[in-house]
This record gives sequence, structure tokens and C-alpha cells, in this order.
Amino acid sequence: MRTITLVAGSETTRRQIEAQLDEYLEGEAGIVVRSASLERGLPAPVNRSLKAPDSGIVLLTSSLVRDELVAAGSLAASLPAIVAERTVNPEHLDLLVALPPGTRVLLVNDEAETARECIEALEALGLDYLEYSPWYPGCPPPDPLFEVAVTPGESLLVPPGPERVIDLGARVLDFHTLAELLGRLGLLERSAGRFSRRYLQKIVQVAERLARSIEEAHRLNDRLRGVLDSLSRGVLVYERSGRVSACSESLKSLLGTRGREPAGQLLGAIVKSRGLVDFLLGQAPEGEGSFRLAGRSVVVSRFEAGDGRVATFRDDESSAQSPAEARLGLENRRRGYVAKYEMDDIVGQSPAMNRARRIAARLAATDLTILINGESGTGKELFASAIHAASGRRSGPFLAVDLGSLSDDLIESELFGYEDGAFTGARKGGKPGLFELADGGSIFLDEIGHVSAKVQNRLLRVLQEKEILRVGGSEIKRIDVRVIVATNEDLLESSRRGAFRADLYFRLKTGTLRIPPLRERRADIPLLAKTFLRGEGAEGIEIAPELLEVFQRYAWPGNVRELRNLIMYMLAVREGPGLSLCDLPDDGFFEGIARPPAEACPPGESRGELDGIERFILESLDRISREGGKAGRESLARLAAESGRDLSAAMIRARLQSLAARGLVLSSVGRRGTTLSPEGRRRLESH
Repeated sequence: MRTITLVAGSETTRRQIEAQLDEYLEGEAGIVVRSASLERGLPAPVNRSLKAPDSGIVLLTSSLVRDELVAAGSLAASLPAIVAERTVNPEHLDLLVALPPGTRVLLVNDEAETARECIEALEALGLDYLEYSPWYPGCPPPDPLFEVAVTPGESLLVPPGPERVIDLGARVLDFHTLAELLGRLGLLERSAGRFSRRYLQKIVQVAERLARSIEEAHRLNDRLRGVLDSLSRGVLVYERSGRVSACSESLKSLLGTRGREPAGQLLGAIVKSRGLVDFLLGQAPEGEGSFRLAGRSVVVSRFEAGDGRVATFRDDESSAQSPAEARLGLENRRRGYVAKYEMDDIVGQSPAMNRARRIAARLAATDLTILINGESGTGKELFASAIHAASGRRSGPFLAVDLGSLSDDLIESELFGYEDGAFTGARKGGKPGLFELADGGSIFLDEIGHVSAKVQNRLLRVLQEKEILRVGGSEIKRIDVRVIVATNEDLLESSRRGAFRADLYFRLKTGTLRIPPLRERRADIPLLAKTFLRGEGAEGIEIAPELLEVFQRYAWPGNVRELRNLIMYMLAVREGPGLSLCDLPDDGFFEGIARPPAEACPPGESRGELDGIERFILESLDRISREGGKAGRESLARLAAESGRDLSAAMIRARLQSLAARGLVLSSVGRRGTTLSPEGRRRLESH
């Protein structure tokens, strides 16, 4: 008869390991398992086995058990005991796998060492996308933000707070320990196949359960998506930070996302109405307001839902469309023939901008042909879109064409369409032109001064007779289209030189609108800069006063577009907490704006003390490290949100890169994540 003496620390572990041994030794005659736990005490037979080297195999469940037995004089020093390596019981791993990545998990065990060992075992199994914090008796009460506690068979030790407890059961013997034990018994060679099959069966069973869970989750997601898309109201689900989680198909059409997936983007990137963005991110938990989207008046209702928010969009019954108008609007949105901007999206409070906006609103109330004159980058398409959205044609299509990017022949076929066989390569059956597609709505023709005399002649006929003739066709078609054109040239001077038809020019300027260049509306620069920052999810970033002074002095030949491009550049390269003169590009990149000399902008810590965000990141890294957890962008962004800071994972990443370049943090792939460097710890302690 061969004897295995098993000694565990707790009764729970003893029962779990004994059951595992019974399972693997099933059918093996002449093997007796005696077990005990330090929790209950050691009976005499077990005591004798621990002191007699020839009494069989001694199996200890951990090095802590061995040390305690040695300290008590219960274990013979010469006894070749097997000190087990243990791993997480796979029976309930599917419950853990189902947790979302980044979930904060309180790992509860009886000792600090066993809690850390359990975390290491879970991470080794690939469950390293959860944020573990060890907890054991003697630790201070855990943070109330922990909603999930995980324990290997020690559920009675879980402190108050977590709403959900996942008990994985006591850790079991790993593959190598089982192999060593079977080898000592002389069973490994004879039973290796049966042993490995039984071990793998456990893994397969867990995999099957996970597969069923994933399949069910996919089915549920498909059903929920179907329900979401079938709702008559548009539905938007988003985080309080403004990051979109889900968007119904009907709302995608209304917002004009044009194939871009809204999920994962910031509200400012998909919602063009500044007023609507402010409403969606409002402080009050609930609210309702009326807004105009794609030429329609919609009522938006916002309410809290768990950790995020939900907004529903419905037509304003006080300005309801007829069924025919509604169908037409839906088709236009499906094709992308919608105005992306409205009057509220025009940023600026300077006298020059207020005058331009007033004239645009008055022209929108008419059906006049409009000539918009403005330098490149002033926002001519923005005004054209807003005019259409404010007009009586707002339910109709809105098409914008950049004539400067098309050849003369292509302009003619694109604008007026063509018949079957009109030219080599023509689409079979012909193709309607943009004027036909814009019937009942508006068409915006940018860079009108670039068109040839031939196209000018055809445009004049459209404006005079409201008729078009396809290229290669013989049938004249009546259309009802409002024409809005734009140019940065002096068309009057061009007409005097004979480069532009005078009669077409006077037809176009029935309604004229001049967009002021940025140098004539310098008071709007701070507001524009803040708008661009908010659109990038960086509205908390400050702009240094001395930088704004430089902005006010600069001529801005590229106008608002140039300002936006400069802001985007500075956001990408900045090293400090805000935008400063040191973030300007090198001389010559933007004419007239010069970056200070390099010695005035030293990189790293010499650029100043730690700002509030940097200090928060370093303190969070220190805290996570002391708790035995792993820090990453998502965990830091979550902590920032919990502390009231609006920092996205992308913003955290940029800060971590800056801190790493200054030698204050160390980034590694794997279990450690991002940690404080010695210099970072010194800087943190010195502040």
C-alpha cells in the first residue's frame, strides 16, 4: 500500500486538492490519501507521516505550509516533500472571462503572498486585461468603487462593498505537480495518456462553455442592434466624457456620418451643432431641447443610464413634415445629400461676423441665387450649408461641388449628366447630373471662377430657364434648384477682362455675401481656437496668453483653415500641459510665426514643475503599484473620470509618452504595465 499525506493551509483547500487527487487516481488500487489542514490541526497519523521518511509521499499545498510545519517542528528536514505549484481552478473561469476589459477586480485571499500568486496565475492564463488589486485580512477597507470581488475559495473573507463575488474555488495542483506526484507513485509512464486526456478535458469543457457564452453574447448583441436600428427614434448611447458607445442607423443618417462608424468617436467629431454637443454634455442628469439637424427640427431627450447617457431624437411635431417630405429627406440623408452645418455652427461674435451671419439668414429666407465671396479658408461652404438648412428648401437635397478640382470636360458631365454612349467610357444607360440630383433643393458650386466659357454658357441657361440638357442628349429637363456659388476671385474684374461672362456674373450676384477674412475678425480667434480644441476632445487644454497675442498679430493668409491646422499641429507636438509659444513649428512653416529659440524651450522637467494632470498620473501609478495592480491607459483614464478629470485614453497616452521622454515613468509590455521610474518617484516625493 502506498500513502499520500496531504497537508493544506485551510479546510477549503484540503477538500479541493483531495477531490482532485481522487479524480486523477481513480481506479488505482493500493493508494491511500490521508489529509489534514493547519486550520483544523494535524491528527496523529499525519504527524507520524511528516516525521517518518519512509512513510510514503508528503504533499504540501504551498511553501507557507512547509515553513509553518518546519517552524513548529512537525516536518522532518530530510523528508523529500512535494511542495505544490498551484493554478486557478478552470471550472469557473468563464465567469471571469465575461468581465469587460479594464474591470477593477478585488482579488481576495487569506494571505498577501497567496493573493499575489493568484493574480500572477490569472495573468499567466491570459486574463491580464483586468485591473487586479490584492486584498487579505489586515488590509484597510477597499475602495467602494470595486464592484467585483474574485476569490479562490475564500468567499467568507470578502469585505463589504463589492456587489458581485466570483468564487473560483480553491486553487488546484498544476500540471507539473501532478506529473511529479504520479512519477513518484510510478504511474506516470503507464498512465500518461489517461492523465493528460483528463487534464485537457477540463480545459475543453471550459472552452466549450466560453464558446457558448460568446455565441450567446453575439446573438444578444445582434438582437439588441436590430432593436436599436428598428426604433423610429434615433438613439445615441455615449459616456459622460462624450465618447460614443452606440448609434442607431437612423441617427447615423440624420447626422450625416457618411459611412464613418460613430462608436468610439467623440461627440464633437460626429455632431456638427455646437449647441447640441453642449446639451448632450450638460451637467443636469436629464433634459430636453429642440435642435435643427439636416434641415429638420428634432427634439432631443437626454437621460442617465448606468455609467453613461442615452439621447433619443424625434421629429418636432410642431414643425412636422408631410409623409412625402419625410421620405424625400430620408433618401437625401441616405445618399449624403444633406447640409452638414447650420447657422448655429458659425463660430464668431465679432461685428464683421455678426453682419455676415445676419445677411446669410436674410438671404436664406429668399430663393435668390447667391454669390459668396471670400478668401480661401474663410468658410464659404459652411455658410452655403447653413443657408440651405435655414431655407424653405431644407427638406430637399444639398449638393456641394468643388469645381476647382475637376477638369472642364468632367465638370460638364458631372453637373449636367450624360446619355448612353455620349462619350467613350460613359456609363451604360447614362447618368443624371448633379443639377438633376439637386432638384427641389440647393447646389453649391465652389471656385466658380475656374469654369470655361462653354460651362458658363450652360450655367447661364440653367439660371435663366431652369432647364438642363444632358451631354449627348436631346431631351430638355425642367429643374427646380437654388444655386449658391462661391469664389475667392474678383469676378467683376474677370468680366471686364472678358475671362468671365458679364451677364452670368450679374445673374449670380443677385444675392451677394462676403465672408470676412480672419484678419478682419481677430476677436474671434480665441473662440475659434477653443472650438477646435473641443472638437478634438481637448477642451480642457489652456492656450497661453502670449500665444494668443501672437495669434492676434498674425495676418492668417490661410484664414480659419490655417488656424485650425496650426492648432492640430500644436496639439500633436506639445510637451507641456497647454499650448505655448514653444509648441509653434519651426521658422517658415507658418509665415510670420516664429518658434522661440531651442534654448528657451528645453524639453523635459526643466520646462517647469509638474502640472496637475502629470502629478495625478504619477500619484495614480504609485497607488496602483502599492496595491499590486497593473497600470495602463484605460485604468488611468477610468481613475481620472472617477476623480472628475475629463481625460481620454488618448490624452493619457500622450501624457505618458511625455513623462517617459522625461524619464519619469517606465513603460513595459506585459504584467508590469507602466510604472514610476526612480526619478519619477523622487520628483513625486519632492512636490
